[in-house]
Amino acid sequence: MKSSLFGIAAFMLLGSQFAQAEDFRINLAQKQGPVLNTPARLAKALNKYNLTSRVSHGRLNMASSTIELDSVHVDVEYVGSMGIGTPAQDFKMDFDTGSSDIWVPSTDCARCGNHPLFDPDDSSSFEKQPGNETWSLRYGDGSGVIGSIGYDTFHLGDLKQPNEIFGLARTVSIDFAVDPQLDGLFGLGFPSLSVMGAKKSIVENMKESGAISEASVSFFLGRARNGGKGEISFGKPNPEYYEGEIKYIPVDKPKYWQVPLDDVKVDGVSVKSGRSLEAIVDTGTTLIILPSDYSKAIHAAIPGSHFNSMHGWRVPCKLREEAGDKEIVFTLGGHDFPMKVADIVRERAAPKSETDKEKMCFSGIAEANAPFVILGDTFLRTYYSVYDFDRKAVGLALAKHD
Repeated sequence: MKSSLFGIAAFMLLGSQFAQAEDFRINLAQKQGPVLNTPARLAKALNKYNLTSRVSHGRLNMASSTIELDSVHVDVEYVGSMGIGTPAQDFKMDFDTGSSDIWVPSTDCARCGNHPLFDPDDSSSFEKQPGNETWSLRYGDGSGVIGSIGYDTFHLGDLKQPNEIFGLARTVSIDFAVDPQLDGLFGLGFPSLSVMGAKKSIVENMKESGAISEASVSFFLGRARNGGKGEISFGKPNPEYYEGEIKYIPVDKPKYWQVPLDDVKVDGVSVKSGRSLEAIVDTGTTLIILPSDYSKAIHAAIPGSHFNSMHGWRVPCKLREEAGDKEIVFTLGGHDFPMKVADIVRERAAPKSETDKEKMCFSGIAEANAPFVILGDTFLRTYYSVYDFDRKAVGLALAKHD
């Protein structure tokens, strides 16, 4: 596809509708503004999982870590809007299956920049957790999120979900401080991952309250070149956005949405190194992150690929047009899930030298010193993904893009 057809867009959750009594769906619509570049996204993911990499990265900063949405040729970023309190106070959230807590910056946060701050005094439904308990998340770069715990009504479109636990951050991690698109985090992982002591996920609470019939949340991550629409569905999956059968892979441990990775192939050739690996399916991570030997083997099969210790893997930008039907296949729980090699091409990277005439782009596949794989949005745009708390399984079906 021509690079002019590519664009990056950030999205806000604007509205909702009850298509059926058992479904609660939130539409995605386009929003403009600067976003983190690919090296910054890798740094963010490494910090989230406390991983290291051959890629050198320091603390993120606004000047070097953001790009304008209309200046790059990658795909969409997924951001949603929700309200907390009575009346609702609105925040732009990262809906993240790779974490299990919900938090927003509070009026106690002195260094939250221009982000909106939750004021508990302005909410008639707010209740502070007894005992003044605090919570904290620490990341690999030394930054973290710290705050108090409260309960309040959540507003997701027309849905009001009362008495949900959330964090009121007084210190936010550096990746949120420099990212103008995100105010807070909406975790959709298992409650066993919660640092706030949540007994059930918000999805399970929605089912218990009768708002949805199944304790399940599904994501359709639309492509910018296909009009950019997307959707999060609470309850039953929405067949409008997938084709064929949803293949469910049981999670190994109900903490992350973590499933067995049996194999990885490029053009039919396995790059598996012999050891067993797990894959975390994470809507809150942009990239696909693999152990170094897997990442090297995949990029070795892509002519012109180049590794830079400052910025990671780069691939020729022309790969978008020239890769054809070449595929990378991830085998999860005995099921094959292919994606186009062309879909790993991200924004334009700086030339390797002044004499370098080939246009290079960042790769959507990065590497880390990790005993597991992270399948982020670069992979998930190809598939409609379902996170089923009842089944304790991840479901994947081919996404139906217009």
